[in-house]
Amino acid sequence: MSSDKKQILSERNVIKTYLENGAVFLYKPDSFKEDMDKAKANFDKAFNRSIQIKDQDLIYRCIFYYGELLFEQNKYPEGVRNLEKAATYYHKNKKFEEEAEVWKVMGGRLFWKSPRSNTTIEDAIKSFEKAERLYKILGLNEKYAYVLKNIGDAHLNLGKLELAEKELLQVLKIYKKINYKNLHYTYDLLADTQRLKGDLGKHLYYSLLCVKSMEETADFRAAPIFYEQLALAYKDLGHHEISIDFLKKSVFLLKSEKKIDYGNLYEATDLLARELIEIKKPHQALDLVERTISEFPPKKNADKASVLSSLAFCYDKNNKTDAAEYNYLKMIELYENKVPSFYLINLSQAYFETGMFYKKHKKLDKAKSYFHKSLHFPKGIVELNQIKEVNLYLFKIDSAQGNYVSAIQYFQRYKALNDSIFNEKKNRQIEELQILYSLEKKEKELAGLKLDMVQEKGKTNQAVNMIKWGSGLVIALLMSLFVFWKSYKSKQKNNRLLQSQKNEIDLKNNALQKLVFEKESLMKEIHHRVKNNLQIVMSLLRSQSSNLTNEEAFEAIQKSQHRLYAISLLHQKLYMTDIVREIEMKNYIDDLLENFVDTFGLYGRIDFSVDIDRVYLHETQAISVGLILNEAVTNAIKYAFPEQSKGTITIMMKANCLKTILEISDNGIGLSVDFDIDTASTLGTTLIKGLAEQLDGDVSFVNTNGLTVRVAFSKGIITTQ
Repeated sequence: MSSDKKQILSERNVIKTYLENGAVFLYKPDSFKEDMDKAKANFDKAFNRSIQIKDQDLIYRCIFYYGELLFEQNKYPEGVRNLEKAATYYHKNKKFEEEAEVWKVMGGRLFWKSPRSNTTIEDAIKSFEKAERLYKILGLNEKYAYVLKNIGDAHLNLGKLELAEKELLQVLKIYKKINYKNLHYTYDLLADTQRLKGDLGKHLYYSLLCVKSMEETADFRAAPIFYEQLALAYKDLGHHEISIDFLKKSVFLLKSEKKIDYGNLYEATDLLARELIEIKKPHQALDLVERTISEFPPKKNADKASVLSSLAFCYDKNNKTDAAEYNYLKMIELYENKVPSFYLINLSQAYFETGMFYKKHKKLDKAKSYFHKSLHFPKGIVELNQIKEVNLYLFKIDSAQGNYVSAIQYFQRYKALNDSIFNEKKNRQIEELQILYSLEKKEKELAGLKLDMVQEKGKTNQAVNMIKWGSGLVIALLMSLFVFWKSYKSKQKNNRLLQSQKNEIDLKNNALQKLVFEKESLMKEIHHRVKNNLQIVMSLLRSQSSNLTNEEAFEAIQKSQHRLYAISLLHQKLYMTDIVREIEMKNYIDDLLENFVDTFGLYGRIDFSVDIDRVYLHETQAISVGLILNEAVTNAIKYAFPEQSKGTITIMMKANCLKTILEISDNGIGLSVDFDIDTASTLGTTLIKGLAEQLDGDVSFVNTNGLTVRVAFSKGIITTQ
């Protein structure tokens, strides 16, 4: 090799060293000016030397790194121009893999540009698609799948959920074909897609696969995000204790990182606080949020808005209403005016939470306004579960305000969405997923036991080798064993007989379990259909009542609606519970009372005081109790507090080993002196007496400081304190 060629080769190595050194400073976290200056100094030396030796490949490699440096300095137009120059050069010289790499890098830069916008994401997709086509032609399947995954992620962020799902499933297919192991990043994106689509079963499915893949590959770089995703799946399904366990893992890992991801930390803390509130620990939730803010104060406006949301929710649950309202309004102000427009999902959730707050505190017009705002976003941005809840609350508000036509429309939308999310098929899928997950854990445990058995077997073989010298003793033992051989054969025969009997019993048990399952499924379907039919009748009565001018007829229809609602609610509880023939009464009575508040507009006038043991009743008893409660409360609302006077209705339900006692009492005007309850033949009292007889119980009316209706009956129940 000539000396000139050796000198050029040596110079190229020096240039490559400058580029490598510059890249080290360029890709350091946080883009500090000192690091960027050192990166540029190395790139300048590499560029000048490349020009001197007239090496076009190295010149355009320098141009590429200059573009990357401009991106780090937030000079996006100049950065794009540099990368386009590099891509044009590589294309012209048929260096297609290098060209694809440039488009992939540009796509990533545009996708994560701050502040993000739909325009930059669409530009990112265009760059990714150029890289995708080249990698596909070149047959570089792993790189092709990686870029396609980024395209799916971008479409997910634009709310194009069906397209994103299709692309991500294609990515999985390619990865599995080439035996690529780190599938958890793709599973996580699919879980996000299903959550936004409202498919809770598939959300749980992909979240479990994500965590399983992460743990099998020991790739824990994104563990906090993946644990949070799985916690979200369990939260939406109502498994709050399991959700809390995964959220605690996520928060612990986020706080342990050298470089704290504040956005993810606040998000995981907020979810954990809300789950703690779900299990009746509001003080612990508020303490968690306040400690996190104290340890890790927010700096960005988006983080400040996230923290305000957590504080507002926790303040409200700790009965600090003024502080809660202040934080909700401050959060809305930040999202509307100071947070980048890309945070549309967060803004929608902020409107929804604020609407929930005002609805709870009976400021219905404000609540309605924020609920409507939460819906005014492009399709795919707002979670389907949230849209379902908004329609339910708008139905309740319009019902309370007498807007029955729009109320029915909202209820129909809510029911359609609810049925699409929670249908029987999906419920079975969810149960099967959880069973499969449990089986996999057991299989791992069994694998561990097998390994222990193998090790023990090795030790046994060693022991056998050690005692071979005592062959005479072994022969003697064999002779002794012969004596027991006949008894062993006899026992073996008996064992076969017992095993045969056991198999027969197992088959019968399986058949019985299948019959029980089919019966329970049929019962749930019957209760579901009865509930739907009763609600249709209620809607018809509501429509009919809006045209009535006769007050007595209106009241009669309204009472009928309440009675139907009590029965409908019971059937709803029956088909949503695992115990098809038993109802937990506290939850049932709470829902009945909420309906009274919404229907009669009792906000601020009549309060309910509830003291109810956790009592489970058979469905036939629950219907009678619900109708007695309906009649007694309706009469108290209408007659105990004349001229819109204020008062309290107290409901008490206690159970012991012998009796269950139900008392409905008010502190109103009571019955008139000449009113004889024993001879009274009003429909309400007649119904209460008849229903008490159905319970095989006694009813009494006490007219002291208001009226108390007391029903005592024998229990066919289960009670726990």
